[in-house]
Amino acid sequence: MTYIWQSTHWPNFTHDPAVTAPHLAAAMRALGEVTGLRAGMAAADLEELNRRQIVQEALSSFEIEGVTLDAAEIEASVIASLKHRDKAAFGRRSDAIVELMLAARDAHGPLTAQMLCDWHRLLFHGIEIEDLGRWRSFDIEIVRSAAAGHADVLYKGPPAGQVPGQMKVFLAWLGQDSTLPVPVRAAIAHLWFESIHPFSDGNGRIGRALVEHAFASEQPLPFTLSRQIERDKRGYYAALQAGRIEGRAGIDATTFVVWFLDTLTAAADEGREEALFLVRRNRFFATRADVLNARQRKALEAIFAQGPDRVAQGLSAKTYRKITGAAPATATRDLAALEGAGVLRRSEAGGRSTQYKVLY
Repeated sequence: MTYIWQSTHWPNFTHDPAVTAPHLAAAMRALGEVTGLRAGMAAADLEELNRRQIVQEALSSFEIEGVTLDAAEIEASVIASLKHRDKAAFGRRSDAIVELMLAARDAHGPLTAQMLCDWHRLLFHGIEIEDLGRWRSFDIEIVRSAAAGHADVLYKGPPAGQVPGQMKVFLAWLGQDSTLPVPVRAAIAHLWFESIHPFSDGNGRIGRALVEHAFASEQPLPFTLSRQIERDKRGYYAALQAGRIEGRAGIDATTFVVWFLDTLTAAADEGREEALFLVRRNRFFATRADVLNARQRKALEAIFAQGPDRVAQGLSAKTYRKITGAAPATATRDLAALEGAGVLRRSEAGGRSTQYKVLY
């Protein structure tokens, strides 16, 4: 089988602007909308939103690879790291993972081989793997499943002996001023990096951190991209394969660039809705501070903490009692008071099926 790095056009990645232009326009419009929304948010709201996004990006990037992180540990590490980033103070792997996420969003100067190797050490902090913090010393194959044989090889990276030279060329390209729009540049950078597959493990996660770094050269992504990628893992892997096609004048990455831009648009749209939800949540509690007792606030805060989908489900007497520990009679009075204050609206269903919609 012939692989794309064996092409005479390698590593000249190209794309067809006539095809990608409308997808780029949609992505830029969506990016502009969420960026504009964030510009009007209070500092405390932005801090909370950024913290949530870093946590979600870490969780989703690992989930793409079938690895589940402890969300509470990651959030605790994010809070600690944002207050005081001290590389010598890693007590848990989650601290190192968060340091990687923050380092990727810090684009002071060009990305270097040393920085990437440092990211690799952070990614596998406390774990023994081959070639930790350096380019792989062996050839590598991407297969359909862990139990697959040679017939199921999807892609094979360049020989280990070529990796240092390949990465030197890649990093030189990444460090140059470019006329490419940042989203297109980030897409090609990710595809190129994954095509080299320079590390023994973790290439997908490092490659997605590289996307964060590419955007941070102008402005960090104001939402999580990996969550959207995780929802379309099959599409992601298929697009990576389809973006390694030999064209007339280079490696035609058009298919992957289009997929990336569409995914970016969807992620931006969700990021905008997430920011709007946060603004509406805070306004909800600020304007109703005088009408909520401690139990009522506790119950409402609990469901708001689970996001807009949970809030849309509303609140029942059973759920209210479970959250607050209130007696049935107390729960009934509290819910009735919230309804009277215009905080909740009772559903038409009666009895035990009664749900209360949150008006926010």
